[in-house]
Amino acid sequence: MHTDTLLRDAGPKRVAIVFNATATPDAAAREELGVDDAEPPQPPSHEADAEVAEVAEIIRGVLEGAGHRAVLVPVDDTLDALPALFVRERIDAVFNFVEAIGGEARREPEMGRLCETLRMPYTGNGPGIMRLALAKDMARRLLESHGVPVARGFAVLDATDLDRAGPEARGLCFPVFVKPARTDASIGIDRHSVCADAAALRARVAHLARHMTGPFLVEEYLPGREINVAIVADPFTGVCVPTEIDFSGYPADIPPIVTYDCKWVPDCPESVARSLPARDRLTPEAYAAVCQVARAAFLALGGTSYGRVDLRFDAAGTPRVIDVNPNCDLHPEAGMAIAAASVGYRHEDLVLTILAGAALKARHVPAPHLVARPRVVGHVAAAH
Repeated sequence: MHTDTLLRDAGPKRVAIVFNATATPDAAAREELGVDDAEPPQPPSHEADAEVAEVAEIIRGVLEGAGHRAVLVPVDDTLDALPALFVRERIDAVFNFVEAIGGEARREPEMGRLCETLRMPYTGNGPGIMRLALAKDMARRLLESHGVPVARGFAVLDATDLDRAGPEARGLCFPVFVKPARTDASIGIDRHSVCADAAALRARVAHLARHMTGPFLVEEYLPGREINVAIVADPFTGVCVPTEIDFSGYPADIPPIVTYDCKWVPDCPESVARSLPARDRLTPEAYAAVCQVARAAFLALGGTSYGRVDLRFDAAGTPRVIDVNPNCDLHPEAGMAIAAASVGYRHEDLVLTILAGAALKARHVPAPHLVARPRVVGHVAAAH
């Protein structure tokens, strides 16, 4: 009933907008989850999950305004009901907005795998890059193998690993930056993520290990500007659009980093950070460099659709990748929409362009990290 061709034909489509349902636990559930309200590392990400539902509703309005038939499909802990629903609703394509299943971010790739099994065209990236993006320690090793500059660092399972070899033994100097390797949405990142000495580092890793499962990344703290490069709407023929995170309103006692609160908690001190179009804020050379590095990183991990690559400049002015997000926020006020608007895409244009690219990812050109000669990444990346 469905084909693997791009949905670029004229005419309305029947689209299932599949997203993860939000369930805020009560006090008993929070106790069972081990969430300490006095010292929260923010698992699970209820504020982030709530916005997913909000954005799904916005996307439905955009699609129906363009003449498509859109069906909201929240999923909780299983995808078992989806095949029958797709047949019953005569769905032509899935707008994949699933960031977790059953509250587990590691299950995010399951939606793409289901669509591939059903041969159902879907938006966004395939399960391969989704899996890698949620294993930041593995992703950084792959990027390093392709010569993509990343923040230097290493992974630990808990604080005892630091006894065997801390940052200085590995050639890193303080301060360092600590983050969970298997979460997204800045979960586990706050003002204490930048550690000035060994005692602060040990305390931070121990704190994270009390609330979530490792590994945890310990990376050099990059002191330069933070740039988010939006990929609109694919890394092969699309454009790379940098925006800069403006931390100028941050209080002096909070390091200029994107924390969980910065993203998800209104009216907190960090909420003053803003994404600003970067074309007039970067030199032409720096602008070209961040675009090239971002495209190379996204392709190296197997990206085939829209996404975002986060970078910071090191002390020498080299842009280094700190994160790759293949399923980024599509809220009209989020960084992706801000970036797209700076090159002439209205939010409606962005959503419809993403829908137009719905396809079976298995039929895309193989990602560069599957090619025997890694320098292909640099060749592709140069054409931005």
